[in-house]
Amino acid sequence: MTARRDPRMHAPFRGGWRAVRTDSPWAERVLNELGAHPAFADAVLGDLAEERVRLEEQNGSFAARWWYAREAFRSAPHLMWNAMRHGGRRGRARVAALLALVALVPTAALIASLVRNGPPARLGGVGGDAAYGIVVNNVRPVQLEMQVLDKAGHLLKSHGVRYQWASGAPIAISPSGVVTCTQDGDATVRASLGPIATDVAVRCRPVQEVQSTSWIDFVAGDPARHLPFKAIGVDGRPVTQLRGSARVIDSSVATLVGSSIRPRAVGETAVDVFVGDRSAHIQVIVHDLVRTLEGLHSNQRLVAVSVHLARGDTAQWALPKGVFWLKYLPRRSGEPPPTITVGGAIACTPGDGMRVYRLPLEEFGTYCLVRPAGATVTLAHGWTGALVVEGSLAIERVEHE
Repeated sequence: MTARRDPRMHAPFRGGWRAVRTDSPWAERVLNELGAHPAFADAVLGDLAEERVRLEEQNGSFAARWWYAREAFRSAPHLMWNAMRHGGRRGRARVAALLALVALVPTAALIASLVRNGPPARLGGVGGDAAYGIVVNNVRPVQLEMQVLDKAGHLLKSHGVRYQWASGAPIAISPSGVVTCTQDGDATVRASLGPIATDVAVRCRPVQEVQSTSWIDFVAGDPARHLPFKAIGVDGRPVTQLRGSARVIDSSVATLVGSSIRPRAVGETAVDVFVGDRSAHIQVIVHDLVRTLEGLHSNQRLVAVSVHLARGDTAQWALPKGVFWLKYLPRRSGEPPPTITVGGAIACTPGDGMRVYRLPLEEFGTYCLVRPAGATVTLAHGWTGALVVEGSLAIERVEHE
């Protein structure tokens, strides 16, 4: 019989031989312990070792070790099967022990996950803070949510928390935490989970309606502006303590910055505002700043010209043919618009006759039809009031020729 050369002792090298490490890879030591028949184990491990040495010469130590570990893993089932058949009682015992160890790994991971979290230690409100409490803007019943935490602050499952009214305004609350706010009022609710209990302030501020303008207009490059809406309570008065959200339909046109909206590109989108179980839908229009309103192309639907009028000044522009909203946008809040008059073959109304429009505060808007004969718009600033009136005259074309 020809003896197998141990490749762990020497490896072929151009120009002679060179010594290599004699320590066994960890994967080889594990495979040796599986209990397979020595001859079968020697054949398998010998082939793996020879290939490992060759790869180490060609591709480096790291690549060789990675290949060896992968192939050792693939060889393990064959060695285990050989140990079961030819390894005797000792081989079968080793395989059984290894299989039991592998089965214990998921269990150990589950136990580690369970013991990482301790028992419930305290409760905390969701959507509020300890000092102020939870604000409820809903008119319909709404589920209160509590966080269950262990001593280390880990978040646990909140099943089983019970609720009851403790003091304050007589709000309706079910044992499971469904609260109904029919009017303004402050109440204290006790939440408990077994021996753990905490008092939570519930601020009932039901919102019956979210009122908003029909649109908000920008000229490209304008700064962010607060969303033009207000919440009205069940008593008809504005509600200032609000918990809600907002979303922009097309963020390429405009984006939200807190409770404000900022234009990004010329175009149209909308923003939805949600407060409690009420909402509002606001169109967002960003106009392109142009030098004149004459000779507009068919794709120039949203345009605006700058207005700068000193006392006694007037300015006039020819209007395009078609149907459009004609708007004046003041540059500074609180500044009234100049006197606006139209002339020629034009007919204007407060709206399109299909719905009621709410214009933004201090903004002028009218719905106009200009016939082919043409029309003009004139802006005039009187001899009293601000020294200068500044803003934009904007057009939102509905259809064009």
